Amino acid sequence: MYCPKCGKETEQSGNFCQFCGASMKEYPQKPFIRKRVGGIQTERFSGLGGRFLAGLVDLIFLVLFNIMAAAILGIVSWILVRPDPVGETIRMLYQYYNHVPRTDGTGQVINAVVPPQMILCAMIFFILVPWVYSAYLESSRNQATFGKMAFRSAVTDMQGNRITFARASLRFFGKILSVLTLFIGFIAIAFTAYKQGLHDKIAGTLVFRQ
Repeated sequence: MYCPKCGKETEQSGNFCQFCGASMKEYPQKPFIRKRVGGIQTERFSGLGGRFLAGLVDLIFLVLFNIMAAAILGIVSWILVRPDPVGETIRMLYQYYNHVPRTDGTGQVINAVVPPQMILCAMIFFILVPWVYSAYLESSRNQATFGKMAFRSAVTDMQGNRITFARASLRFFGKILSVLTLFIGFIAIAFTAYKQGLHDKIAGTLVFRQ
């Protein structure tokens, strides 16, 4: 955790800060505010611009991880001698845009508006992989995805502590709500006191610049 007096990271289980000796129980549990040298308080929260750029970097990594996931699905399908859902989805999209009947891996015509293969791929590539990527890294020791690491940002709870995987997961699914609100949940970062988006409010998290 971070000392509420000097702002330095200290032992999670300690009752006193190992740097300044302040009691970790004396201070009220308020939103985390770092301090510069000289004791001047400054809110160094990551703003909308920095988080947008970090999101672009994360998008690149997500594409790479999705390619890896597609390769793993292909290998598993080959081992189990089953049609590859990714290959089927690509073929059906090609058939759709060329106005020919969509067929699965066995050659049967698919009449469903959204074939189950497409639903499976959408769940894996747009929910499962981003969820694991985001929640695992934000709850790790670095407290940040690769994009946030690139821009020296970290995710904490309201007291500056590392968040759990469950809280990081809640934060990720809050991002989905931010998208469904026509990105207003993200734009709110520029107008809230602690630079929190809708997903930060839902999960009770802060994003600060290191």
